[in-house]
Amino acid sequence: MKNWYEQTRAKTENIFQSIISHDFVTELMQATLDKDTFGFYVNQDSLYLSEYKKALVAVGSKCHHHKDTQFFYESATGIIQVEDALHKEFLEEKYINPEPSPTCELYNSYLARIVNNESVEVGVAAVLPCFTIYKEVGDFILKTQANKDSNPYQAWIATYASDEFALAVEQAINIVNTYALTASPQSLAKMEEVFIKTSKLEWMFWDSAYKQEAWKI
Repeated sequence: MKNWYEQTRAKTENIFQSIISHDFVTELMQATLDKDTFGFYVNQDSLYLSEYKKALVAVGSKCHHHKDTQFFYESATGIIQVEDALHKEFLEEKYINPEPSPTCELYNSYLARIVNNESVEVGVAAVLPCFTIYKEVGDFILKTQANKDSNPYQAWIATYASDEFALAVEQAINIVNTYALTASPQSLAKMEEVFIKTSKLEWMFWDSAYKQEAWKI
């Protein structure tokens, strides 16, 4: 399969459309998103990323090529640097809560199970939507918005619409496409399954942030 990502991404178009039409993204773009909602999101994002970078390291340790291992290790380090800067800007002390929301817990637990128990092909497919969807959302907002100079969330938007992030996303896609070339039919089916599921979890994460999701009991 020459371009596994392109073919599989097409199957998640409905998910992407649901993401960019979600009130969280719409209001973020229009600068009308409630500050407390964004604060809740940034806190949960911090908790998610603290585990996501471990998933990247786990995937990297399984890669067959040194350059792929290095990419995932460097991506994990990059998350620490870039996200720390964003969190320092947006994560006020009053929003800091060490408890992951149910959706955050679900996403992290699912990723950990996949990257630790499945093949490298399946693992790289599972971590990919966090790269690709954020880039697409950042690009969409930057292209669509009319308030680049006055949006209080512009630093967040710019991070994911940057050339540097685009290069990382391209590398991640190329790695997944390369592993798909030699994957068995069973592995390809599993790759598609986890990619679609983590894409859905991306929508769920934004939805849970907008609702400021809490444990019901």
